[in-house]
Amino acid sequence: MSIEMAWVAGLVFALAWANGANDIAKGIATLVGDGTVGAKRAVWWGTLCTALGGLTAALWGAELLQTFSSGFLQPGFPIGLDFIGSVLIGACAWVVFATRVGLPVSTTHALLGGVVGAGLVAAGTTGLRLDAVLHKALLPLLVSPLIAVVLCAVLLLVVRWLTRQVERWVPAWRPGCCAREAWQQNPFVCATATSGTASRAASPWRARAWVNLHWLSSGLTSFARGLNDVPKIAAFLLLVIAIDPAHLKMGNAHQIVWPMFAVTVVMAFGSLWGGFRVLDVLSQRIATLDSSTGVVANLGTSILVLAASPLGLPVSTTHVSTGALLGIRWAGKQPPGHADALKTVLYGWLITLPIAALIAALALRLSVALH
Repeated sequence: MSIEMAWVAGLVFALAWANGANDIAKGIATLVGDGTVGAKRAVWWGTLCTALGGLTAALWGAELLQTFSSGFLQPGFPIGLDFIGSVLIGACAWVVFATRVGLPVSTTHALLGGVVGAGLVAAGTTGLRLDAVLHKALLPLLVSPLIAVVLCAVLLLVVRWLTRQVERWVPAWRPGCCAREAWQQNPFVCATATSGTASRAASPWRARAWVNLHWLSSGLTSFARGLNDVPKIAAFLLLVIAIDPAHLKMGNAHQIVWPMFAVTVVMAFGSLWGGFRVLDVLSQRIATLDSSTGVVANLGTSILVLAASPLGLPVSTTHVSTGALLGIRWAGKQPPGHADALKTVLYGWLITLPIAALIAALALRLSVALH
């Protein structure tokens, strides 16, 4: 492998690292936001589940791999190391900066911006499959957060209806039992093991039902994130490998598996290293959460991301998870807090693609000029 190829492969791993640091919060923010667990334990849990999703992507992520390796480019497009490196520089520079300042941004959006920006410089509009960019990337990226808002709002209303049905046989709060806020988070806390309804409500599995579901739903969201994000990044490592004919002697299965494994490992280390800055924003400054709303937000996110991955639709876990939190906030009629970060997150959504495209275009122009 030449020095230039090693440099571009290093950019792939740098992006995987930055993705882990910025995106780990998307699956665990609700766990931290409602006080279920501390940030450190949540990051470890999210990292484990993300890694499992990334490893599963070797079996289930072929469509996303194809989409990001060549799905946005016309046949015969000149894919060289300059082009690949420029795309990665555009995406990586923006995601690293955003992580540094604690801004949750979409790596998917950044990669798409890099492809568009470098593609326009390399071959103009004729080099891009504009219909694929629109229908397989921009449209899912724009629509998925809106679906998440509606889906989570509906799920929350259903959960509240079910809770009211349960409260018919759960003992009501009474002075001296506990703090009313504690009862609102766990309606079984005031139950006593006397007889009848109270005895049934006091059973431990009922008391911890929402907490256990919250852990599981958080893990599912992190798993879905790994499943959806790893193939997008590994696609560029495969492009680097494909440029060197000496590396094409391996079997196709081996070519796909080891890049995904490598990207997953680097992403996991990035999550453990830098996953706390963005976590503070998503867990505390978008919506007020408890266990039930946390479960709803995670289920809404994981349903949409898991449904999109096998279809090769590059939805953004960032956009979907934030949309889910907005659905919770909207359905719960929560007013903005004193440190509300919603506007900042929305601005991040708007500027990610054009900034990544601009950086990638400038990087490619500079590379061509130096050659």
